[in-house]
Formats: sequence, structure tokens, C-alpha cells
Amino acid sequence: MKRLALTLLACAALLRGATTAQDSRSMPDSTLAPFYHGVASGDPLTDRVILWTRLTLEEPVSEATLSWRIATDTLFQNVVQSGTVTTNAERDYTVKVDATGLQPNTWYYYQFEYKGVRSLIGRTRTLPQGNLERLRLAVVSCSDYQSGYFHAYRDLALRNSVDAVLHLGDYIYEYPAASILLHRNHQPSHEIITLQDYRLRHSLYKLDKDLRLLHQQLPMIAVWDDHETANNSWTHGAQNHQPDTEGPWESRKHAGKQAYMEWMPIRENATADNEIYRKFIFGNLVSLYMLDTRLEGRSQQVPNTSPELNDTSRTLISPQQFNWLTAHIRRDTARWILLGQQVMMAPLQAFGQVLNTDQWDGYPVQRQRLYDSLLHYQKNNLVVLTGDLHTAWANDLPLSNYNPTTGENAIGVEFITTSITSSKIPVPGGPSIVQLLNPHVKFVDLVRFGYFILDVTAQRAQAEFVFINDVKSTTYSVELGPAWATLHGSRRLSPSTLSNPPLYPPLAPLGTGNVSYRRLKNSLINLVAIPNPFVSQVVLQFALLQPEQITIEISDMHGHTWRQHTLGRLPEGLHHVHFDATGWPPGQYLATLRTSSGHTSARLVHIRMP
Repeated sequence: MKRLALTLLACAALLRGATTAQDSRSMPDSTLAPFYHGVASGDPLTDRVILWTRLTLEEPVSEATLSWRIATDTLFQNVVQSGTVTTNAERDYTVKVDATGLQPNTWYYYQFEYKGVRSLIGRTRTLPQGNLERLRLAVVSCSDYQSGYFHAYRDLALRNSVDAVLHLGDYIYEYPAASILLHRNHQPSHEIITLQDYRLRHSLYKLDKDLRLLHQQLPMIAVWDDHETANNSWTHGAQNHQPDTEGPWESRKHAGKQAYMEWMPIRENATADNEIYRKFIFGNLVSLYMLDTRLEGRSQQVPNTSPELNDTSRTLISPQQFNWLTAHIRRDTARWILLGQQVMMAPLQAFGQVLNTDQWDGYPVQRQRLYDSLLHYQKNNLVVLTGDLHTAWANDLPLSNYNPTTGENAIGVEFITTSITSSKIPVPGGPSIVQLLNPHVKFVDLVRFGYFILDVTAQRAQAEFVFINDVKSTTYSVELGPAWATLHGSRRLSPSTLSNPPLYPPLAPLGTGNVSYRRLKNSLINLVAIPNPFVSQVVLQFALLQPEQITIEISDMHGHTWRQHTLGRLPEGLHHVHFDATGWPPGQYLATLRTSSGHTSARLVHIRMP
């Protein structure tokens, strides 16, 4: 018990001020020690990727040395790079490696080790170069831990149908504990202000099993929005910051940014202020520009009736960032230009009155300058990717004389992802009144949670919305929403149909792999069910030492078969099969995996939540 208590304290799961039990999804998993926060990867390039973990020790040391390795297979038979890395208290024992010397457009598996104990295995991918036929990116934002369970993260990871994840901000929230959802309160319980506060809040979020799973399986390209520091922040302050009682804004902003750089799999900038605007090139198909519309150069927000609204000196991004963006766009030869950024770019008005000056509507002069640059450089395929609003949108970006019937005189399109969990603001009249007053809005959903997948080919770029039915229940279901596309050269939206994703390689092992293996001749390593017991979904994990024909069936203890899958011939390596058990009666089940060499079984326990 003493060992467990020390571990919990080290992981910041039981902190001062905590008055209720934490949700089990964010309690430290002792089987992962000392890598309780799992692993993550991010900022991939054609020849390198950032690998991340965090070392949590019962007794802090002045410096710890870890080893790492990265391979093309889950069994690490083909290790392509390895090395050592050190960490210490100055960076909160977080670990970050820029693994270089990799091949383009390649899936890799990676792992850390400390004193003979290994972390989870992570999966990541490098960027392509040259000709690229297709790209699939998942777009997420706004994940308030207190407001619900991160089901969307889990669904996205297990769906295994994208190349990378774009997180457009509000990865954490700064607010104090609010008892929105039982046993899922923020820790520390007060509003976070100091560096230690921000570190502990990041720790809490990364202990969540669903977020940990997402990071383990996919590389992430992320930017911050306001809640990584404080609500409605700008360069020199924030709506949710009171200097008289909370100290200088610059100190709080620096603390939030430092913790973000430590705890996120992001390539750190050499500049003194940790700027995060940067570019990613996906072959000849896509150039992705990740912008900072929040902290780097934003003028203070003004009321929508203020005469300053059209002041030419007001900026959402600094002149330096604007010049960087337009200079790169001028030379860009990619088929599609994507802008990953935080706040809504399309206008949102009621009877000609701007509704929200925290978004681009509050900075109309700079928005028009950006549009003018795109027109001048004759860039036709602009897709803006946005978070922040907690709701899902598909918008044309209208110029003057925009025709809402034909879409003529649009500069491009914008897709806005709904929130992972963050709460909604009721809109009188709902979507119909929004679209009536803003005819460039082609689709809006104001109530559901989830994410979207951006599917890009040379002919079109389309958003495919995925919705989670309930974030306050421990169980959930998924509904595939509509697809909206912009065709090459059209600069406007049209309804589309959902696409079929290509075949992706196996997920990384869902457990640490510290299990005893059972062999069937020379082909099979034993079958593991995760989680077990399970509520509504279970993943069967198995490894092959050589290619085999695989069939899996699940039956109850009376011999009734509930599911049967013939998987065909699978290559060597680790594999996963996902089962949805919705509607199954609770009780014990038997999963049987058959090969030409024999069969093996695992007992499953299906429970119903009270």
C-alpha cells in the first residue's frame, strides 16, 4: 500500500485539495510503471519524428537515463534506430527524442526502457515525399476532462483509419474542479496558474486511458488555443486572468507554454518564446500550415460595437507570422493548402452584426489581407481547419459578391471540428436560423461531440464527421455523419459520400507485453483480451511469428457463437481484432483463435455497468 500511495502521489492523481475519488480511467495503471503516462509521438517529417514519454519514480533522482528503440515491426526484429536520452526535474522528468534517419511514408513502432523495464510500444508514421495519392487526417479539439469521457479519442484510435491526428487546441482546461461529472474532477482542484499547476493538469489528462491510447497509436500535430493558458487569452492578457490576484500575465503564459512543450510530443522551437507556427509537407498533395492565432501576435479582443473593430493595426497573428505564411504560400506548389488554426475564419453574423469578436470576425482587416494574398498568388485549393467552437461546421469562405446558391466568389472552404467533450452553448433557433442568417454555412451541428476525418485526394478534399452519442456515460455508440467536399479548383463546398479507408498496419500492442507466451508450433503467440472484464467493446490481441490463416470466434459458455471472423492470411507481427459487444448478455465467453497449426483460447468476462 505504501508503494501504491507513493506512486499515486508521484503521478499527481491524488493531490492536495482532492475531495472525491478519481475516475478509474485516469488512475495510474501499476502495470505501466514507471511509464504511467504511456508514450506519444508527433511532428513527423520525412526522415524523423518526435518520441515522448514521462518517467515517474517513487524516489526522484537528479538525472535518469533511458534507452529507446524504433523498428518497422511490433516484435522489434528490425530495429532501425536506437539510443539513450536523459531527463531530470527541470523538465518534470518528461522525455523527448527526435528520432532521425528514418524512411519517408513508413509506419514504425517504438519503445522506451528504464532499468530493464519497458514502456508501452507506440506506433507512428513519417511524412511522405514525392507523389502522394491520398491522405487522411483526424481533426480534434476541445477536450475538457471534467465535462465527459474521451470516447472520441478511443474510437479514433481503434478505428485505425488515419495517418495522423491534428489537435487544434484546448487539449487541457485551466478551470478549477467543478463537479460536472462524478469522480472526474480537475486536479489540482484550484484554477491552474503556476508551472507546477500546469504540469499536474497535463499529468492528469495523460493518465486518461483513452487519450493515452490515442497517443500510443498515432502521431499528433498540435497547437495550443486559449485554455492551455487561460480563457480568451491574447498576447498580453486573458479574460480569465486577474493580475491583482493571480500575478503577472507573462509569468502565467510562460508557465503554460513551458508545461505544454514538456508534456506534448512537439518539436521545440529554438526561439526564446517557443513559437509553434510551422509547416508540414505531405508529398506533392498537401502543405499543412499550423498557425498560432492565440498567443503569438493577437491584439486584445474588442466589443462587436467598438469602432476599433476595423482598425488596420489590429492583428490576430503577428506581422512576422503573417509574412512567414504568405511568403511560403507564394512559393507553394502542393495541390492543396491546409491551414490548421484555432478560431472560426468564416463570418458569423446576425442581421449584419458580428457575434463573436474572439474569432477572425474580430480582426476583419487582417482576414481580408490574407484573402487578398491568396487571390494574388492564385491559390485555388484552400482548406481551413478549425477548432474552438465545440460544434461541427462546413463553411464556404465568402468574398464580396458571394453567391450562396452557386458558391461563386468564395476564396476556399472551412471545416470546424466539434468538441471531444467540451460543453455547448444553446443557440436559439438552432442550425436553421444560423444558416438563414449565414448562407455560406452549408452544414452545422450544434449538439453532438466527436471529430472529423479529412480525406484528401488530387480531385477533392472532404470532411467526414464522426459523432459520439454520449460523453457522460461510460459506454457510447458512434454515428457517422455527413461528408462535405471541395473539388479541385472549385473553392466551394458540395455534399459528398463517405469514403472507404485504405488498409492500415496493426495497432501497437495495447498492453506492455509483459505476459507469458504460448506457442502453437512455430506460428502463434498467445491470445490476450483487452480490457477484461469489458463493458461494451473488447480487443483481442495476438502475435504471429510467421504468416498464417486466421479465424476467430467468440462463443458463450453454452456453446452459442456470438461472433465469427475469418481474417484470411495475416503477416507476421502483432494484430488486433475489435469486437462490439452491445446487446450481449453479461457473463463469461470464450474467444478461440484457429490457425493451421492449432488453436488457442482466452476466457472473457462481459459485465454491465450499474
